[in-house]
Amino acid sequence: MPNISFAKKTISNSIDNIPVHKILIIDDDQSVHDVTNIAINAMEFSGFKLQIFSVYSAKEARDILDNNPDIALALIDVVMETPKAGLDLVEYIRNKLKNKIIRLVIRTGQANDFPQMQVIQHYDINDFKEKTELTVERLYTTIRSSIKQYEQLIELQNKYEDTYKQLTTNALTMLPNRIKFIEDFSNQSNHTLILIDIVGFSSINDTNGYLVGDFVLKELGGFLTSMYSHDFKIYHLNNDLFALVTIQENLNDIIEIVKNIKKDISQLNIVTNNFNTTIQTTIGVAHQTDTDIVRKAELALKEARSTGKNKIQYYSSDLKIIQQISNTNKWAPIIEYALKHDNMIAYAQPILNTQDKSIEKYELLVRLRHEATIYPPLDFLCAAKHSGNLYNIFKFMFREGCRLSSKNRNKYSINIGDSEFNNEDLLPYIESTIKEYDTDPRLLSLEILEYNTIDRSIKIEKKLKKFMHLELNLL
Repeated sequence: MPNISFAKKTISNSIDNIPVHKILIIDDDQSVHDVTNIAINAMEFSGFKLQIFSVYSAKEARDILDNNPDIALALIDVVMETPKAGLDLVEYIRNKLKNKIIRLVIRTGQANDFPQMQVIQHYDINDFKEKTELTVERLYTTIRSSIKQYEQLIELQNKYEDTYKQLTTNALTMLPNRIKFIEDFSNQSNHTLILIDIVGFSSINDTNGYLVGDFVLKELGGFLTSMYSHDFKIYHLNNDLFALVTIQENLNDIIEIVKNIKKDISQLNIVTNNFNTTIQTTIGVAHQTDTDIVRKAELALKEARSTGKNKIQYYSSDLKIIQQISNTNKWAPIIEYALKHDNMIAYAQPILNTQDKSIEKYELLVRLRHEATIYPPLDFLCAAKHSGNLYNIFKFMFREGCRLSSKNRNKYSINIGDSEFNNEDLLPYIESTIKEYDTDPRLLSLEILEYNTIDRSIKIEKKLKKFMHLELNLL
């Protein structure tokens, strides 16, 4: 049986708060224990006290170490129940227990059988001593230096853990963040991932202020944790996006569970100051799949957003969003090549006066030439929007409008959408292009698409007023 004892004058006083460090003495020779304990009892250490564990075999040491991960120093004999039991114990501590902080000092009476340099080279130990050379003074020095090293390593570990926690925790909700989510999820499979997005959260911030928005996020985070943490790991990924990951690989009735989660959230009443409301959510789910579950859940969430908010969407291979991504991947390089190599075409469609059948103006419609085929906008404009090329197409069309009107004095209209209006470069580009071609702006019209979206934006309303001095027609 292992013996546990305290060195003389080392019983911790609750008032002085001096740390007590544990030392494990491992040797099959009782006399070694006796001499070591007598020596330690005579020692005085500044800044710490010692608790001594004495065991007589590597097997007993394993039991102590398994239950006491905070042992600071182990003095280990080599030859015990086997000729190299002590060295095997070192391997167990470092590799099986993954304990890199405990200080390990080999003490052997058979130094010739275990050359010091060879042992130090092949085993992760901190010191090697022959029993005959470990005098009281050297034992004191070994213990003191080992404990100080241990304290420094513990301090570094605590700092690392604090930094790691800050990096992997959302500072607002104190939930694990996206970094922790990616780290945890990288090795998981066959789990269900639920992404939860708050409907209209930006409006809550805009209308009530960011303090209220932060309160909503904290309330929802706390609600999710209190309600579902027994079945799910809860994450706050960013802004108003939360994630729930099943703890069990195959959770029964997941479809019904997700419905209930959405319903429960909708009944959560959030009250602070003059704010009193419930919230709705859009949810994307990737259900018990073993590949690309994060990407699939994100695709499901995008699909739910695009087909109408306040919905639940499960991933399947026939989602429209997947077709859209495939279409974008196909057309994006073709569009970019066409813009760079004059394969975009501005087709001028005449607009007739209904009374006298005269041509009032021409509407410029984009076409794309690729491999001897002319493609209409229906084939590629959606891909242009999702690949960020829609504004570049507008710039090409407006430039063509300026070039043609300056050449033949005909009137031309060019389509423009809200994404173009949101571009900060829009007004400077229009002004410089009109000037470059010396075009009469009264010959040009901008036909605004998605007018309702633009009409509701105060920011775009202000931008529209800036067009007045250009004398462009806005339709």
